[in-house]
Amino acid sequence: MYQVNLSNQARKSLKKLDYKFQDKVLKSLRLLEVDPFLGEKMGGQFKGSFRIKIPPLRIIYTPDFSRKIILVEAIGHKGDIYK
Repeated sequence: MYQVNLSNQARKSLKKLDYKFQDKVLKSLRLLEVDPFLGEKMGGQFKGSFRIKIPPLRIIYTPDFSRKIILVEAIGHKGDIYK
């Protein structure tokens, strides 16, 4: 099992989401505890990170396999999250 930690930015973004999206995001975060490869690998400036798509949202996270920790860096709409 992996421990999922949210950055301050991700925590604030999660609180601002509509309840139906919050529920979907929380379900995905629970799945990450079991499978850190749930998302797709990212490239470019986000190399080493993964993303999970929950249309129209994205969850960007970075796993630390040696310490079994997943840091969720950002949660947001796909048009805003990559800026």
